[in-house]
Amino acid sequence: MNDFKKKGIYFLPLGGADEIGMNMFVYAVNGKLIVVDAGYGFLNDDFPGMDMCYASPEFLENYREDILGLFITHGHEDHLGAIAQIWPSLQCPVYGTDFSLGLVKERLSEYKLQDMVPLISVNKERVIRLEDFEIEFIPIAHSIPETSALFIKTPNGNIMHATDWRFDDNKLSMVKTDFVSLERASKEGVDIFVCDSTNVMVDEPQASEEDVRENLIKIIPEMQGGIVATCFASNIMRLESLILAARAGGRTPILAGRSLVTNVKIAKQCGYLSEYGDIHTLEEVEGITSDKALYICTGSQANYRSAMSTIANDENKYIKLAAEDNVIFSSKIIPGNEDKIERLQEKILAKGVNLVTEEDYLVHTSGHACKKDLRAMYELLNPKIVLPVHGDKKFIREHKKFAKSCGVDDVFSAQNGDICLYDGHKIEMQEQILAEIMGVDRGRSVSLSSELVKNRRRIMYNCTLFISAVISKDYKLKSLQFSSIDILEENEWYVLHEEIMKQVKPLIEQKLSENPNRNAVEDFIRGQIRRRVLSATDIKPVTTLHIHWEEDEEKAENKPEDTEQEQ
Repeated sequence: MNDFKKKGIYFLPLGGADEIGMNMFVYAVNGKLIVVDAGYGFLNDDFPGMDMCYASPEFLENYREDILGLFITHGHEDHLGAIAQIWPSLQCPVYGTDFSLGLVKERLSEYKLQDMVPLISVNKERVIRLEDFEIEFIPIAHSIPETSALFIKTPNGNIMHATDWRFDDNKLSMVKTDFVSLERASKEGVDIFVCDSTNVMVDEPQASEEDVRENLIKIIPEMQGGIVATCFASNIMRLESLILAARAGGRTPILAGRSLVTNVKIAKQCGYLSEYGDIHTLEEVEGITSDKALYICTGSQANYRSAMSTIANDENKYIKLAAEDNVIFSSKIIPGNEDKIERLQEKILAKGVNLVTEEDYLVHTSGHACKKDLRAMYELLNPKIVLPVHGDKKFIREHKKFAKSCGVDDVFSAQNGDICLYDGHKIEMQEQILAEIMGVDRGRSVSLSSELVKNRRRIMYNCTLFISAVISKDYKLKSLQFSSIDILEENEWYVLHEEIMKQVKPLIEQKLSENPNRNAVEDFIRGQIRRRVLSATDIKPVTTLHIHWEEDEEKAENKPEDTEQEQ
């Protein structure tokens, strides 16, 4: 087991190194560890019943006594969403800004952990000093309030950890970057810059959040009929822009979606949105006409049962879309969600609704650094090494190439599970551990490599077949049944079932007359029925077989009962 005591700084990504989401990074110096972020990843349709995943913290349980703290960079789900699953393995203090910790408390309360986890705010004191580590939270612009870059100082070198950021024009109070602190960090020396790769493919400068605000205030008052806008629930700046646009259009801003209502509550507790007393929930303004409302909804990523999905499916009690109404997607598409969002938008368009996305108007801007921002940050920090993370392999490759073209001396990338060591001159991979991924299955954690998940995937693509039989003690077939609910339509399945039953019953009875062993009988019954289903449908169903052997029943009846011997 690695003791993390070689001279230098260890870097271990457990999640987030070569994908977008599931962020969890470990730094170690002289045998002491800190953990940065505990986020969810987002699963696609290949994992039935599960939307979220996270990096397994099992490896860190071996070092629990040496973990000094968990540091939350900001409040997005892919950075703190899995804290309730991960923290029990760490058992350490959690550091973050007030807004981030407000979201952490909500997540912990869902799992009844709110009174167990020590939460330490950095709003008043941004520098945390621990054994062999000094961690400074530096405010940096992103699409959620109180995002921080972490300047991590150690006896063996300094790291700037900034996985979600961009440079904005600093016009909005919630979207500011502390350039003074970044310049000071540069003077103290940045050995490694662990950096966001999300928008490394974006060549053109990006619009500011203020630009989006001005455009929403312009276009929303011009719209007729009902208006529904969906955005990321955590983007409080965008929410404020939509509220201002509603005011400009003489409409009442109405929130739809539990996470949006929760985030607004937390934002107000942190001093944001305090001047907007006219924000209402659906229940508070039941009966308002749609032409007097601006509905602000969750579900920009087409999440199952989100407010936007229920509206598109005509399942929302309060909001009904009609022809010539308007739906605004004030958001981007997270990679992996393309198909879901396209299906959702097609349902909306089928109603005759006017659909507005970032492709049509300036209704969204990204919270991630484009090439212009990246170049400016390299020049500002002057790091020895750039270590791209927070992007898939194509993005990481492009980021390494771009950093080199900007004059960065050394670039390095790692995969989840790589234990890397910076020795003061270069960084190299020392060893690799298993970086297991856990899925969240209705509140339970399940390994994505487990047989359960493999079976679900097989069932999803291959359907199911259930077979049951009763065999008497003299090896006669007393009963045979088989069924399926997902291979054919009910009437077609009935015809096939009767045909197969006529064919296989005599064959099974003949096999039993040969007095074979049980395994042979089971394989024969399963194979005869499954083979015929495959031949008729070209489907290889996942097959479950249950045989009741009556001789087992007789043996059980004749087994003597255990009795206490009298003394």
